[in-house]
Amino acid sequence: MTAVAQFPQGIDHPLVTVRDHAAALELYRQMGFAPSPVSYHPWGSVTSLMMFPSNFIELIGVDDRSKFGTHSVDGFCFGRQLGQFLDRGEEGVSLVALHSKDADADHARMVHAGLDSQGRIDFRRRMTLPDGRHDEAVVSLALFIDPELPDASNFICHQHRPELIWVKGWQNHPNGADGILAITYLADPKQLEPRWRAIYGDAVKYNGTVLEADTQCGVLRAIDAATAALEYPGIELPVVTQERPHAIAIRLHTTRPDSLRSILEHNAIPHRDVAGRVLVAPQSAGNVILEFIN
Repeated sequence: MTAVAQFPQGIDHPLVTVRDHAAALELYRQMGFAPSPVSYHPWGSVTSLMMFPSNFIELIGVDDRSKFGTHSVDGFCFGRQLGQFLDRGEEGVSLVALHSKDADADHARMVHAGLDSQGRIDFRRRMTLPDGRHDEAVVSLALFIDPELPDASNFICHQHRPELIWVKGWQNHPNGADGILAITYLADPKQLEPRWRAIYGDAVKYNGTVLEADTQCGVLRAIDAATAALEYPGIELPVVTQERPHAIAIRLHTTRPDSLRSILEHNAIPHRDVAGRVLVAPQSAGNVILEFIN
């Protein structure tokens, strides 16, 4: 897949939120990913990234609850948000970050479009580069958490030092993965349509019964249960404690499908081949289906 330019509010990264970060990270390695080194956020979370040329998967967990409240905005704390998601018994995609090159302008535009915001956060995250050097990522976030759609909400993410995130040495995955093509939600599409239209306008369209929002860096999709059963046959859907809109699958492009299959078989990672797609079961991926296509 040719690298896609990063557009405002394109898919930047889903947060695959897990209770046991180290164990989940090992499973991602066994799937053929080459994660970035583990690092930590100031509000108590631990993270590692599966980097691609235009977006990435963030595998994230809670490391130190005593840091909850750090960088809080009007009582909202990012670490506490993740902790509450896990405390409900959930794992999987808790939020999806949307790309930004100007957090202030994008924040103002989305508020003007009618989305409620919890405000802006600026922070630094210490990290280790492939050559062993230490540096700090500088990040601005703007929060758009809908209490009615807590597991289908977003924040915008502005990396002020993108060269510390889009590191070439972190983009060489043995399974050939090189980008997120789509994130699929299980929901009545009408529940997500107003939010997506506020962000993407006319780029939101129905493809049959499937609602699709073309972010210009991946597609957000909303499907009902009947469609999910057809799209993911033989794979149990992610386990949830409450039936409300939530992400069930991340669609990835791979340049090496045969290598991917060999890696999954060698490491006994549960998966299925369905019409040329390779589906990895959610129990191996942090309670989300990984869907690989060539």
